Amino acid sequence: MKKHRRAAYSSDIKNVALARQSIASFAVSCGFPEEDVSDIRLAAGEALSNAVEHGSGTSARNILVECTFENELLTIVIEDSGSSFTEPSMQATVEPDDRGRGFGIFLMRRLMDEVTFDRNGSIVRLVRRRG
Repeated sequence: MKKHRRAAYSSDIKNVALARQSIASFAVSCGFPEEDVSDIRLAAGEALSNAVEHGSGTSARNILVECTFENELLTIVIEDSGSSFTEPSMQATVEPDDRGRGFGIFLMRRLMDEVTFDRNGSIVRLVRRRG
């Protein structure tokens, strides 16, 4: 059975927790165990924070979040209206910068089964298999 949820949030850091919790509750409704839900929540939070910080840039713009569960796969699509983004090499994703930043993409890849970037990085797709 296919399940689907779509929502829009203004691009404000205050909305990251709300969107992250909505994604987590969707994962629970799809039968993911709490340990997996924690991983999904953390990975989604990283993607959402990046969308707010590097993507839309102003709370006047929205971040779209779409969750789909089908054939044992949870797919989370986070889309912002920001400028282009060049996906860093794997090396760049494991070495933080001088401010202690730079682990987000690495963390998402460790927690999810698949992480892809489309349309110059303004769409992030996170995939996690149940079970």
